[in-house]
Amino acid sequence: MELEASSSVWTRWFWLFALTHVIVWSLMPILTAANAPLDTIEMIYWGNQWQWGYYKHPPLPAWLAAGTSGWLSDPAWASYIVAQACILACIWAVWEIVRDRNKPWIALAAAALLEACAFYNFTTIELNNNMVRRGMTALTVVFLYWAITKGRLAYWAAAGVFVALGLLSKYDHGMLVLSLVAFAAIHPQVRGLWKTPGPYVLIGVSLLLFAPHAWWMVENDFITLKYIQDRTHTEPNAWNHLIMPAKFLGEQLGAIAGILLGSMVLLGFVWKWRTDLSDEDRLTRDYLMAVVIGPLSIAVIASIATGGMIRSMLGAPIWIFLPALLVMCFERRRQDPVTCGRLAVGCACLSIIFAVAVGARNTYGTALREKYLRVDYPGDRLADEVQLRWQTIADVGHPPTIAGSWWPAGNASVYADQPVNVYPECDPRFAPWIDEAHIRDHGGVLVWEDPDKRPPHIQQWLSRFPTAIVQTPIEIHHVKAPQMEPLRVGIAIIPPSHFDAEAIPAEVATSTGPAALKSK
Repeated sequence: MELEASSSVWTRWFWLFALTHVIVWSLMPILTAANAPLDTIEMIYWGNQWQWGYYKHPPLPAWLAAGTSGWLSDPAWASYIVAQACILACIWAVWEIVRDRNKPWIALAAAALLEACAFYNFTTIELNNNMVRRGMTALTVVFLYWAITKGRLAYWAAAGVFVALGLLSKYDHGMLVLSLVAFAAIHPQVRGLWKTPGPYVLIGVSLLLFAPHAWWMVENDFITLKYIQDRTHTEPNAWNHLIMPAKFLGEQLGAIAGILLGSMVLLGFVWKWRTDLSDEDRLTRDYLMAVVIGPLSIAVIASIATGGMIRSMLGAPIWIFLPALLVMCFERRRQDPVTCGRLAVGCACLSIIFAVAVGARNTYGTALREKYLRVDYPGDRLADEVQLRWQTIADVGHPPTIAGSWWPAGNASVYADQPVNVYPECDPRFAPWIDEAHIRDHGGVLVWEDPDKRPPHIQQWLSRFPTAIVQTPIEIHHVKAPQMEPLRVGIAIIPPSHFDAEAIPAEVATSTGPAALKSK
């Protein structure tokens, strides 16, 4: 009875710790970021189209971003909470698996150690494919663990759901899936499960949920895979087969250094391999090795074989269960409740310090650098000005489409009163649902960065919309740094085809077509 009471107390401490993380890291950007981050802007305007895929990535993160963008007064605010829900899933999954084979205070310490890694605090503000994949990795691992150890079909089905959602977040979730399949095929305590319905329920559920995206990939000529190929491509060089994986491993060592150092509180300075494991403990340890070491090995071997670049963020989901693995693999020199509690408190304080640092950067970064931070971009004022310019010409609601440079176009869309189609870089590959004939017929707005530099591709864009009316660039002064040069965004209005050009007010009827740009 005393043990049960103690367990419930530690459970409450865990939830206090986990929810504190969610509150701190959700409120910090809400209070200090004036504008949605780069990836969040992209996710929202993608998701507003509700496609089964986008040219860079699978659709789930974009759906989440767009689906929650209207919940609060700012379109980005709900995305910060959703992003932290993904990290909450990581913290909770570590707690659940470690608690299954250890005392609850050890589980709390292991979960808290995630705060010592930038992958689970500094880099968690943006709701993007990497963030959602972290959450789906955690949920896949914990539900499959329960399926293996408890055998319930509901757990197998849930694991199948999260396998599919992970792949619908980012394809590199497949490295985890491949590692777990290999584990289930060769581990003596697990391979017998292939004679039960569970694994086939998992496979059936995951294939059913992933099938629509697979069909979309075929219909769109595997555009997402081509994007991955471009992102990982490096110039042919024999040394890349060594340099690229070594660079990735070095980055990963730096990222997990805090976890390794924090683990010394429990494991001591000299780590000794555990030999006192029961069969159940050994299964948990081996499972966690497949979860952590398996995907890491696949990524490194692929880089060695191809010479391709591995981006550091690929490691973010790999290390979720590193604290759990260390606890299961090495003898714990100190594992008393007081030590574990102090470690958790220290990690919580570290997280709050990191949050304050990021908040200070958001608040003062633009003024100090005299250069716009993405989270300080005046997206809301740009959207207002774009709508005003459109209404001055077209005298109707919102522009049906905003085309051109994706960053100002995306901001003008996301911060508009209602969702507006975005045609990024005027490239049909990036938005195959956009029809340029529809823009010429119904009108739209073209925006671009650096109007004073007159980039040559702008003339090419304007040539495709010969009725476009090039206007004086938009100028927006920075509130936090008024001494800075104002932000300038080029703009042209594409009036609807039925519009009477003679009705254009003289003060806004500058000139039309690509020749107009030359006269600016």
